[in-house]
Parts: sequence; structure tokens; C-alpha cells
Amino acid sequence: MKTSKMIQTAQKGFTLIELMIVVAIVGILAAVALPAYQDYTTKGKVAEATSMSETARSGLVIAFNDGSLTATTANADIGLAAAASITSKYVKSVTAAGTSTTAGTVTVVLQGTNDTTVDTKNVVYTMTCVAGAQCSWAISGTVPTKFLPKA
Repeated sequence: MKTSKMIQTAQKGFTLIELMIVVAIVGILAAVALPAYQDYTTKGKVAEATSMSETARSGLVIAFNDGSLTATTANADIGLAAAASITSKYVKSVTAAGTSTTAGTVTVVLQGTNDTTVDTKNVVYTMTCVAGAQCSWAISGTVPTKFLPKA
């Protein structure tokens, strides 16, 4: 009687199907991750509006507190440079304006973000003050809501 021994060898490497599945998974992850990453970086660029507008926002609050805030208050009245002179990589201009003796706005125009929904659009900080209390800020603008900084 003859016995035959079957020799089994361990599989080495990956099959073509396994490699194709891995490539497909990586492709799906990249398709989801890239837009999310682009939104994240754009939001970071828009956040520069907050830091660039801080001096203007503080100036309006000080003007309210010392009683000099009026409906005609502008950059020069609170000691700021001209709007077009306040710039950075992503900020084109910063404009402060009083709208009454208890309210004002700071408008920041954006540039250079490489996102057409953001470039040339603005972020508007609206101040409302109550005598004997404090001033509060609301954020709006023509930038898509998903990119607006938090209050």
C-alpha cells in the first residue's frame, strides 16, 4: 500500500483580491478625509479674523464705557488705522463702526484663503452694550456658517 503525503505550504504574501480591498478602503477614507481636512484648514484661516479684530472690538467697548460711542464712530475715533491698513495674510481689512451709543460692529473682510466661498466675504462682530452691565458680541457675516468663528 502506497501512502502519499500531502505537503502543505504556508501562503506567503497577499492575494490580488486582498490588495484590491485595501486599496479600495484607502480610497474611500481619502475621499471622506480630504474635504473634512480642507474645511478644517479654511476654518483655521477664517479664525484669523478674531485675532485681527480684537483691537477694534476692544476700542468699541472702551468707547462705550467712556461715553464716546456714537452712531458715527469709526476706526480713527477709537485710535485705529484706516480699515485697509489693518491687514494680514488672510485679512484684507478691519472696519469698526458705531451704530448707536450702545452698539457697534466690526467687519473683517477676508482674502487669500483659496476658498471662493470665503475670499472677499466678511465676518461681522456685532456689539450690544447695556449701561452698568457688560457688552456682548454676536458673530455673523457672508462667510458660510460652518466657517464662522465661535462667539
